Amino acid sequence: MRKAAVKDEILKCAQDPVYFINKYVRIRHPTRGLIPFQTFKYQDRTIECLLKKRFNVILKARQMGFTEVVSAFITWLMLFHPNQSVLCLATKAETAKQVIRRVRTALKRVPSWLLIADITTDNKTSIELANGSFVKSIAKSADAGRSEALSLLVVDEAAHIDGFDSIWTGIRPTISAGGRIIMLSTPLGVGNVFEKTYTDATEKRNDFNPICVMWYEHPEHIS
Repeated sequence: MRKAAVKDEILKCAQDPVYFINKYVRIRHPTRGLIPFQTFKYQDRTIECLLKKRFNVILKARQMGFTEVVSAFITWLMLFHPNQSVLCLATKAETAKQVIRRVRTALKRVPSWLLIADITTDNKTSIELANGSFVKSIAKSADAGRSEALSLLVVDEAAHIDGFDSIWTGIRPTISAGGRIIMLSTPLGVGNVFEKTYTDATEKRNDFNPICVMWYEHPEHIS
């Protein structure tokens, strides 16, 4: 590819995460192995919200590919935006590591000319690029991320994290300097931080953008 074409393609990817993800991100399918990530309409809609809105709270059905979507968005953010600090908080250590594995898969399979920042740190819980951007995953903890100044905080299955009320009190200030939040979960009753955040968002009582994705929006769902 000519230098001018490479420059144009990098710029296009940097400006449009949906384009980058569909053309260059690879994911592991449970039966088909490593495949190109071809996003569905509801995933495109979600990515647009992640790009435009600072705070997003996502109520979702199970098995909708949101770990893949968030991981691909993190890959794009780190690769094309220097000095991004991303923290992923989940219910269990193994769940938290899933994002790291997916980001690693994506980064290691983009064309060499598109990997504009080399991987400098790569382990089970974190990945860092030469441009200063990094992603780290942790399981629930009372002091999770309290000392971090974050560009993006991802809370996976927020309704299912025991003691998340106190964790949330400590972790939310980490994005006070302009960082963003993606809080997502399947439902688990009422009264928890996730449910209250989502309900208040739908009624415009907080700054979160509510996203609801139902099971029937997945085109491969078998009814």
